Amino acid sequence: MGSLQQALPHPVETETEHTFLEILGRKMAGAVSMYVDAVRTIQAVYGPEAADAIRNHRMRKAVERASARGAQAADNSLRAFCTALEEGCRGSHEWEKLEDSDVRQAYRFTRCVWAEILRSLNAEDVGFWICEGDGPVAAAFNPRIRFRRTKTLMEGDKCCDHVYYVEEDP
Repeated sequence: MGSLQQALPHPVETETEHTFLEILGRKMAGAVSMYVDAVRTIQAVYGPEAADAIRNHRMRKAVERASARGAQAADNSLRAFCTALEEGCRGSHEWEKLEDSDVRQAYRFTRCVWAEILRSLNAEDVGFWICEGDGPVAAAFNPRIRFRRTKTLMEGDKCCDHVYYVEEDP
């Protein structure tokens, strides 16, 4: 898992952090395992179309939530979106910010707890449902935000190369 030092307002001792992350990782893996088991059971009983329905529903809900957040936000800029993204990734991801401007934000993610857990369950296909929402969620938050990526940890690459940018006016 990532680091609590990035996620908490005050530093904790290394041993405490390790113990907490170990417990949290087991709980997350258990919950994800139940989710994957449910998806696999539905696939086995009702076919791949049923799993596609779950995938599509999950995407619709994520886009609806992002659209509502963007509509309600006092600031729905690219910078505001990426600040929220970073907050959501603290403790579970490791990344380097490669570009930081009002019109372009680029990252190299080198660790993702979701990819680690789903890979251990041999469920990267289900895990990729999380990844494929990155672009649509950004555009739902602000229709001018675009997203590009060529690599994902979930698919076995060494990193995810996320680039969020503002679409130029025509």
